[in-house]
Amino acid sequence: MQNIYKSILLLLFLVLITGCGSKQLTVKSLHPSKIPNEKIYSIYVEDFVNDDIYQSLKIQNRLANKTIEGKKVFRVLNDYENVDAIVQGSLNSTLNYSIYYEEEIDYKRCRYYRQDDKKKTKKCMEYHVRIIPCENREYAVQSNLKLLKKNTNEILFAKTYNKIRNIRECFRYHYYPYHTIPRDKREVNIKLASLIADEFLDDISPHYEYWDINIIEKLNEDNLVFTDEQSSRFEKIVELIEKRNLDLSLDALNKLNQEFDNKSYEILYNMALIYEAKANLFEANKLYKQAKYLVKDLDDLSLINNGILRTKRNLEEKIKAKSQLP
Repeated sequence: MQNIYKSILLLLFLVLITGCGSKQLTVKSLHPSKIPNEKIYSIYVEDFVNDDIYQSLKIQNRLANKTIEGKKVFRVLNDYENVDAIVQGSLNSTLNYSIYYEEEIDYKRCRYYRQDDKKKTKKCMEYHVRIIPCENREYAVQSNLKLLKKNTNEILFAKTYNKIRNIRECFRYHYYPYHTIPRDKREVNIKLASLIADEFLDDISPHYEYWDINIIEKLNEDNLVFTDEQSSRFEKIVELIEKRNLDLSLDALNKLNQEFDNKSYEILYNMALIYEAKANLFEANKLYKQAKYLVKDLDDLSLINNGILRTKRNLEEKIKAKSQLP
């Protein structure tokens, strides 16, 4: 019974934690590659050394299908002629495993009983203990990748990527297969190679980065005089923002902003956040700065300062990224 009460309390706690989470809006911003002062367009991908998990093919596919604002970023060719850069690589795909054992009481099998002759009953005093064989498997892929300038053979970018996945498996319901088995090494490591391909593409190409930013959910009565109707409208707008109805919520915020004569930092902040989500970083930065002059709450001031710094930095990064596009 006590365990049931504990479970109920834990469930209520989790519900409260989930319900109290801040409402957020996801924003993205374009960032440059890690190859400054170079504009790479046409690329040839060589066959990689020890590549039995399609690493080179995955990178080739990612490059060929990379688009930003509907335009292709790279042109992947099948030979060295007329390319800007070449991708080279070598791989090490491994699986290491160790065997360990767990114990489990088998309540269906009694080791010995105590007999009660008077009551003609017997009670199990000790149950069998099952020894269960288990494996701890570590899948690992290491890819050494380089991007070389075709004309000069200069290394423009080089990095060693490591991806690991650990899987534990216990063989409770069948005998442990001591004979050699594949253990899905190739299947798992192919997925790790996909993760490496994604990371490599972000390193050598303009790419988007994402942030989950808190929305200001309520008007602050210490900062502003407002009616219950205005407060209710603001909270409904917050729900629209969370659902990414950005145009509708921006129109509604503009109307409220006019009613408050640009005196609500909460409205200005949420408007800035919407502009940031719509990739208008200049307007977002301007509104964050306006909101800063009106705020008194320290937590909200921190949100606004972060918004000012983030949009300033992301605007600079966006300009760099645009210069790298074909």
